[in-house]
Amino acid sequence: MNMSFYPSKSFLQTKLKTCWIYVFFGSLFLSRQSLGFSLETLHPKVFTAPQGDSHFGHRVCHFDPTQGGSVLVTAPNLDNGSGGIYSCSYSTDKCSPLHVKVDSGIALGLSLACDDHQATVCGPRYVHNCEGFNYLNGLCMEITPRHMNTILKPAFQECHVIPPLDAVILFDDSGSIIAENFQTMIKFIKNLIGMFMDTRAQVAVAKFSTTVSAVFHFENFAVNQDPDQLMKDVTQEQGDTYTPSAIRFVLEEMFSVKVGMRSNSQKLLLVITDGKSTNSRETFENVIPLANKLGITRFAIGIGKEYSLSELEQIASSPQFVFETESFSALTSILSRLRENIFSIEGTDTGNFSSFQLELSQGGFSVALSEGSRVFGAVGAYTWSGGIVQDLSHQLLNSSFINATNMEEDIKNSYLGYSVAVATVDGNVVYFAGAPRHRHTGIVLGFTQNQSNTWTVSHRINGSQLGSYFGAELCVLSASGLLAVGAPLYHTQGVGGEVRICPLHTGRVSGAEVGSGLQSFGVSLHSAGDLTADSLIDVVVGSKGDVTVLRTQPVMCLPVNITVDLPIIPQHFFHCSSPLGLNTPVATVTICVSIKEIVKGNIQGPFSAAVSLALELDPPARAPRLLFGTRSASILWTPGSNLSSLSPVCTAQPIIIPECISDYREVPLSGKLNVTGEIIPETGGLRPVLSPDCHPTFTQLVILEKVCGEDHVCISDLNVSLSFLSDTVVSTAGYPVNLSVVVYNNGEDSTDTELFLYHPPILSFAWVKASSGQVWCESKQTELSNVTHTTCQLGPTVFRQRVKTTLLMSFTVATPLTVNERLIVNALVTSKNENNKTVLDNRAATFVVLKLPVNVVVKDGGSTRFVKYPESTQLEHIYTVENTGKISAPVNISFVFPVEMTFPEKNGTGTNCEKQVLLKHGERFNLTQHCSVYTCHLIGCTIELMTSDQPITFKFTGTITSSKQVSIRSWGFLFFDSERYIQYPPDDSHQLSIVTELEVPSQALTVLIASLSVFFGLIIMAVVFVVLYKKGFFNSTLTADQNNPAAPSTGKAVNSDQTSADAPVESAPSNG
Repeated sequence: MNMSFYPSKSFLQTKLKTCWIYVFFGSLFLSRQSLGFSLETLHPKVFTAPQGDSHFGHRVCHFDPTQGGSVLVTAPNLDNGSGGIYSCSYSTDKCSPLHVKVDSGIALGLSLACDDHQATVCGPRYVHNCEGFNYLNGLCMEITPRHMNTILKPAFQECHVIPPLDAVILFDDSGSIIAENFQTMIKFIKNLIGMFMDTRAQVAVAKFSTTVSAVFHFENFAVNQDPDQLMKDVTQEQGDTYTPSAIRFVLEEMFSVKVGMRSNSQKLLLVITDGKSTNSRETFENVIPLANKLGITRFAIGIGKEYSLSELEQIASSPQFVFETESFSALTSILSRLRENIFSIEGTDTGNFSSFQLELSQGGFSVALSEGSRVFGAVGAYTWSGGIVQDLSHQLLNSSFINATNMEEDIKNSYLGYSVAVATVDGNVVYFAGAPRHRHTGIVLGFTQNQSNTWTVSHRINGSQLGSYFGAELCVLSASGLLAVGAPLYHTQGVGGEVRICPLHTGRVSGAEVGSGLQSFGVSLHSAGDLTADSLIDVVVGSKGDVTVLRTQPVMCLPVNITVDLPIIPQHFFHCSSPLGLNTPVATVTICVSIKEIVKGNIQGPFSAAVSLALELDPPARAPRLLFGTRSASILWTPGSNLSSLSPVCTAQPIIIPECISDYREVPLSGKLNVTGEIIPETGGLRPVLSPDCHPTFTQLVILEKVCGEDHVCISDLNVSLSFLSDTVVSTAGYPVNLSVVVYNNGEDSTDTELFLYHPPILSFAWVKASSGQVWCESKQTELSNVTHTTCQLGPTVFRQRVKTTLLMSFTVATPLTVNERLIVNALVTSKNENNKTVLDNRAATFVVLKLPVNVVVKDGGSTRFVKYPESTQLEHIYTVENTGKISAPVNISFVFPVEMTFPEKNGTGTNCEKQVLLKHGERFNLTQHCSVYTCHLIGCTIELMTSDQPITFKFTGTITSSKQVSIRSWGFLFFDSERYIQYPPDDSHQLSIVTELEVPSQALTVLIASLSVFFGLIIMAVVFVVLYKKGFFNSTLTADQNNPAAPSTGKAVNSDQTSADAPVESAPSNG
């Protein structure tokens, strides 16, 4: 594998960034002679490459510091990749090559490490051939001020014999596989066979269903490796799935030297199936131990959805050797992973590296020296997981290999050992190793040896940006113990490359600050001594083709001393019951600043700096409790002259109280220094910089007297109660629900008092109103528990002693439910200063019934309103029941009649009616009041489910038999389950009265008419009689009758108009 040892970006800037890993370093002693924040960039020393394209500056170190200013610089691409090393003098500005004899192409100088007595330089690209395999290891050599020493081979893999691989593919050709899928599987198997071509491996193939047979043996593959030819005669048997029997056949008949298996080979079996075994004659429990005994590594592939995962796990040697695909067409998706695992069984082959130990270790890819120990990075070890080699003998005789394969997840292909460094932490030696490809963001691991001599990961520093190559470079600044971590491919706008200075201090040096032409600034770092004779440690930074020497500057600290007079402000100045000190000074704060020289080297003369101080009281309060005498919470103070290390400067500021205070916590006084060091004469432009340990910000507390008795400790005693203002909640969107919550503090002032309401999500918080004080509330829903939390802050900070507040909290129904239930609300009130003994009454609960809204009404369906009696006696009362709402509900309706009516005619289904007992006056029945006569009739009807799409009509008819009643009034009453439903919106449409008026003539008028009729009839008769009498009508008739007596009856009808012919007609004599 061709590992690039140089970043690909043509121009990289470096950004020094803080790394908060003091947690990792514990009590690591940090000398202050060399600090990352103090690098001086105005006057750097830059060495330029003697030859182009040699990667001059890839590694740098300060060599032999006891003898003066010499810098070793490597050029790993010199002489077509063989590499080389230069020695550069700070005083002469010249670089000369060191004459070393190296193997061609090993890239000598890709890593370099120095200490006070020696240097170690490595070339990790040494290629040597073993049995046709190319191993990639490394060679290193020691350099002393006078000569070269022995060649070293860290993590070197000597040639060894790798057994060949014999593999059998056993595939399922049962009837559950359709022809199209069978051909897809054959194509996949051909691809598998193709993987074994041009390698030392052999392959054989067998198929199985109810029976099993060999497609071809190892001996056939040895003669002809063409997959198409080997598989051309394959047919599908389409039987059952006898998997265990098939495996036994392969073990006994195909893994045999008689059919071409090699006796010294590694053996592998790959089983492909789409279903469960139906074999009753053989079991996996019998054949798998035989496979283990023969040392056969087994893979299993399940296709589709009918296979048994447990059977695949029985077949496979390891769970990681089980592969699953959703379909036959998806088989190609596992080909690469299968290839990787199969060849990891074999070892390595040319061009197909997949699982290695030290064959491709590239030992010496990085190197570090410290106190008699030497550490080499081996990035390619164990499938590029990497690792480090510890050498204590300087001859690699008793070296230890350290890696994180069993300690870290996803360590494969991480390149652990790409960089190494050694530091002493808490008295223990820690080996740091960078893994820039770990999870694509990089990581730095620190290894420590415990008491049982086992290496463990004791420190982790994670990268933050994908592809940044974080951990590509590590450097422990020798005097300070600070760890610098390089990320050369880190990028943001205008920035390329990053170096983190760890653990405590922040520094920033960009390549643009040092020189605009520097590329890949920070690709290597080293600090080991003083190059400029000022007793301050200097840092050497490598770039692409250049090397830069940066000086460190002197370091100062600015101690700040703060005093407050009065130390405790008495409560009579600020308590709301009797504030006495408003807007008048109640205390004075005095602040003094001085310069302390931390790192000075051999510089003469005092340090000086321009200083300004920003002060602020009670940040970040919305209304500061205390102010400065200028009636402002913040001021900016600048001394009249520069601050010197010879004497401090001070300022005194009065403090006032703008209004009474109910928050008795300490009032913070914060300050921030702005410091600029002045140039020190005769130092070449050096100026003191502020040490990061001396923070430019500070906070002092101004103490208020506690309003809690002699002990100055407030102990609250809270209780809470709550109730709904209505006993019913209607399950309809927007329905208002009001809750009364009473909180009482029986104890002393309560701090940070909070009220928590836990209620169903159907209730949405709307607003709150408190009887006293200020309240802020907000709601959050907890998804897991399906409960909404409404949290209320009672008062800004303090809930006063013996105070009671009533909260009117308004909610609305957010999402209506379709079932009725009880809505339970739980309340909890807490504070930071209540004893556990009194918290039992800090909880309360209440509930309200949730009812479903229905809107069922009864209407007149066209009843008889007027009847003229006795001309008409028919009566009709028609009641129509309608559901105008959205919710269907069972409904009862009762009808009360003063006269007997017929059983109702009704439409629709699911409606039943029955006559009930008569209602009589005096009986205790709730409908008796609607009965207007002595006896009424009651008919009760049940509607099983009243829906909104079908009104129900009840038609009653009757006959009026008496006119005693002037009007007939009937009633209809709707009823439903009031425990579950409620009429909403509320109205009176659930009952109806129908009245029919009777039009009956008056009895007195009838008698009068009859009397007058008789009277006038008699008068008319009398007049007629007199007239007839005057005319002699009665006399003539009588005479006629006397002269003509009636004949006897003959039984025949006689016309009264007919006059007998024989009878003479006589006129009666006139009476004159």
